[in-house]
Amino acid sequence: MKSQFSTVRLRYIYIGGASALLSAALLFVVYHVLRFAHNHILPDAAWITRMMNWGINHIGTKPIFIFIGGAVFAIFFWIRSQKIAEDLNELARGTAELALGHNPGRIDVLSSGELRQIAANLNRIVILLHEEGLSRSETKQERREIEGAFIKHEQPGLQQHIAEEKETEC
Repeated sequence: MKSQFSTVRLRYIYIGGASALLSAALLFVVYHVLRFAHNHILPDAAWITRMMNWGINHIGTKPIFIFIGGAVFAIFFWIRSQKIAEDLNELARGTAELALGHNPGRIDVLSSGELRQIAANLNRIVILLHEEGLSRSETKQERREIEGAFIKHEQPGLQQHIAEEKETEC
């Protein structure tokens, strides 16, 4: 049941909702602080009062607050979604290295749920490929030993040739 609520989609919905609530709360506080400042503190500073009056009279309070609210929402959303973006970048890096045939090392993500499950599966694939590579090298070594024994028995002149090939491989 926990894994159903730990999806990337629900995290983005949560981040969007939390960013909207934070930006609305911040706008509410800023509106009341500016209203208080306009009425009590700013009448002494004429240029600030004129600029605020010009914005209210020519643009309007709703468009100004919609623009500021949208900008604050975008900033909060960007900051809060950075963790998921970093996890996706880590997964992309690991899969790109794996596709090139390199060992990407351990892929660690901070998120839980789907992203952590993908990272764990990729880590298991890397381990299996590494073990398979080791077992291949062990079987090659065993095969060389068997071939060496066969060559010693059947064709003693080729033993020197095989020894030279082994030296060039190393």
